[in-house]
Amino acid sequence: MSCQEVVELLSAYLDGELDPFTLERVEAHLAGCDGCTMVLEEFRETIRLSGGLTVEQVDETQRRTLLEAFRNWRAGS
Repeated sequence: MSCQEVVELLSAYLDGELDPFTLERVEAHLAGCDGCTMVLEEFRETIRLSGGLTVEQVDETQRRTLLEAFRNWRAGS
């Protein structure tokens, strides 16, 4: 599983929405990838800092913007 695939699945991972096969693959990748583990921790911190912001309050454009920011960060740009 690539870093890009993992980053795109982090929201579902944190929400417990992954099927067992995908969950195992994501966790295996995270166990061996410091970069994706760091992105996961940043994602958790963003959620913590956003407080009571619910998924319903984040529209599709905002979601895409956040994912793109994580991708760019991971790519080093």
